[in-house]
Amino acid sequence: MKQSLIKTLLAFLLFTAAACYSTQAAPGDLYDGGLSDAKIYKFDTAGTQTVFVSGSMTTFQPDWLAFDSQGNLFASNPANSTISKIPPNGSTITDFATGINPGDIAFDAAGNLFAIDGLSGSIFKYTPSGAKTTFVGPGFNDLVAMAFASDGNLFVTRRGAGTAGSGSIVKFTPAGAISPFAGGLFLPKDLAFDSSGNLYEADSGSGSVFKFAPNGTQTTFKAGLNAPQSFAFARNGNLFVGECPTCDIVKITPTGTSSVFASPPAVGGLAFEPPAAYDFNQDGKRDYLLYNAVTHQTAIWYLNNNVFVGGAFGPTLPANWQVVGVADFDRDGKPDYALFNAVTHQTAIWYLNNNVFVGGAFGPTLPSGWDLVAVGDFNADGKPDYVLYAPATRQTAIWYLNNNAFVGGAFGPTLPVNWRVVGVADFNGDGKPDYLLFNSSTLQTGIWYLSGSSLVGGAFGPSMVSGYALIGAADFDRDGKPDYVLYNSAMQRTAVWYLNNSAFVGGAFGPSLPVNWSLIAP
Repeated sequence: MKQSLIKTLLAFLLFTAAACYSTQAAPGDLYDGGLSDAKIYKFDTAGTQTVFVSGSMTTFQPDWLAFDSQGNLFASNPANSTISKIPPNGSTITDFATGINPGDIAFDAAGNLFAIDGLSGSIFKYTPSGAKTTFVGPGFNDLVAMAFASDGNLFVTRRGAGTAGSGSIVKFTPAGAISPFAGGLFLPKDLAFDSSGNLYEADSGSGSVFKFAPNGTQTTFKAGLNAPQSFAFARNGNLFVGECPTCDIVKITPTGTSSVFASPPAVGGLAFEPPAAYDFNQDGKRDYLLYNAVTHQTAIWYLNNNVFVGGAFGPTLPANWQVVGVADFDRDGKPDYALFNAVTHQTAIWYLNNNVFVGGAFGPTLPSGWDLVAVGDFNADGKPDYVLYAPATRQTAIWYLNNNAFVGGAFGPTLPVNWRVVGVADFNGDGKPDYLLFNSSTLQTGIWYLSGSSLVGGAFGPSMVSGYALIGAADFDRDGKPDYVLYNSAMQRTAVWYLNNSAFVGGAFGPSLPVNWSLIAP
């Protein structure tokens, strides 16, 4: 059976030409706001530079950068008094917010965008739909840069008088209460947290990077830099620092060893493309997860949009276990399997590196009568949660997790007769996961918009073609909007339907599967 799948993989490699989009974002790539160059530069892990997007110098001078959870890139654009939004495929530059003199921007865990307004001395808060409120201010006329701690507190650098020792870092609670955190700085610029909760500050005037422990203890992480301006942490713990006016991006290892990573024409804000769901090979594009019910083997088919470009076998599952979802449970930037045993009601997480099993842990056992049907981050803590379903009552529930550990739960909405949850994605762009529903009797699809575990609205999606079932949803065309994945088990044919929220905008056939293999995710 493995030989059959290998032959199919080779056939697709030989006869299917994959589209190539040089501007597409990919996890692990570093992005740099090009300021008056009117470009955003992209660097792969080797430091090779390309142009992600470019615009008119009079209306597009990107500086500070931030990615949302969908992979959309946001850029402060003071030349046009806007915050620009760019989808993962780099196809458009649109105005997300207007009427602002934007400085640094940062996302909180709930997907709200915070932006410093240099004109009013305020920090504005924008919901994912663009609704604006004032978080703090006006009157804070020396705010420079921001970073969110894992507890939701916002840390902000203040320029002070611009002289040695007059700069500071302040902390704002989620309610906007301010308190001092650190002082005695000289032209402080960017801030960034490492994975251990230590805060790093680019002290431009002294040419240093200072490190602050959670209790505020200050040490010098790196000295002798050329006016450090901007920061971005890679997933391996390396800190990337933008220097000005030398226009170098310097890489500093966790032990403090530094080297020049790249020397672009201009250095603005820095940001790394975040990992994406269902992207096993970390190329920024969603992949298929396959399962063989005869051998219990899993496999991953790597795609470029709807086009097959390669594949690899994944781990074989034990008897009675099935993969019900894919998410990054251990927060290493790589998708993992969420497993469920319908006989014992036990759950488990299998941690993966691409297609390779690297470890596992049992998750919570479900009560009798409940099944695990999907995963998603419903409480906006950056950690995937379980979606449960009780067929007898049609009730859903959310179990909040920290990796594999249960930390709480809430009931979700009850489904109508003949409907089931087949996936989770943010269809209406509010930064919150929604239920994707399918009625196999009528072939109708539906989207239930949620806020946490609460139903706030719904819409019918396109109905399936006869013979096709709805498998799940992911953003295959990299426009920042989830798409449907369809499967015809009789023909072993797959397809992708491109959506704008609940509206069908186009479709394409995906690769056909070998005998005995089925598509289980996304």
